[in-house]
Amino acid sequence: MKKRIFIFSLITIFISSSFGILTQEDQFKKAKTETDVSEMKNIYEKTYEEDHDSFFGQRALLELAKFNFFKREYENAILLLKKIHHKEILDKQYWLAKSYLKTEKYQLSIVSSQIFVAESVDNVKIENAYFLIAEAYLEQQMYKRAFNTLESLRTSKYINNNIPLLHYKMGICKEKQGKFEHALMFFKKLKQDFPYHQYCYLAEDRIYNLQKNDKLDIELSEINTFRKEESVEETKAATGQDLKIYLQVGAFGSKENAEKFGKKVKVIGFKYIVFSKIKDNSKLYIVAAGPFDENDDLKKAIQKLKKNDINSYVIKKY
Repeated sequence: MKKRIFIFSLITIFISSSFGILTQEDQFKKAKTETDVSEMKNIYEKTYEEDHDSFFGQRALLELAKFNFFKREYENAILLLKKIHHKEILDKQYWLAKSYLKTEKYQLSIVSSQIFVAESVDNVKIENAYFLIAEAYLEQQMYKRAFNTLESLRTSKYINNNIPLLHYKMGICKEKQGKFEHALMFFKKLKQDFPYHQYCYLAEDRIYNLQKNDKLDIELSEINTFRKEESVEETKAATGQDLKIYLQVGAFGSKENAEKFGKKVKVIGFKYIVFSKIKDNSKLYIVAAGPFDENDDLKKAIQKLKKNDINSYVIKKY
């Protein structure tokens, strides 16, 4: 019996290759490279219709759900996502969380986000899932829970790409709780560490509005620096107690190459870390020498690296 099945499989493969019949996997890959959006959608639909339960049939369904999401047809996206049952397609919960948030089904968004965080190994999307949870709590005016979610993210290994957003959202949470001095610390810390980031300008607007509405007694010229006399108890995130100084020395497309370069930095005499970030929809592995204390002579470290043909610049990271 097994021999017959094997022979039948071989015949099927031979016939498919001989007559140019595309398998589901072939069709899925073809859709991925298709530039015409309508044709891409048609191929995904055809792939799904051929076998609803296969891996590539289910992946095609996920792509169709994402297609509906980006068209802002969120209810359709949810209906399609609910049909996905393949255990290897973990992104289902991530896109459900995003779709539920858009349709104001906040508790469902939180649950889907939490499932995704528990099951996924995609650190970038896990980081985003924490923000989805916090946003869902904010929309329900559950500001303390939103802040606690962000604090959990801050102390986790997942916060890499969105530190400015983290500071900004934590400031919003404190502002909504009426803790305006605490909110000010987060906004000022954002301005201090990321002076040219888009959230820095949003933070400036929040500070201006707080001052304008008599929530804070502060001169706007002072918002670029911390006041040493502030007596408000500061959290680690606000003070930047855990924010460490590094020298970024390289960025690579593969972790293996990043680690290899890091060992070169170690030979020169510096510790190093490797972490990932997303740039232009591609994952990069960043190599950074350090961490350094504020009292360390960074100029000498930069010069030493330079002598070994390694350019570097200062970054801050948790």
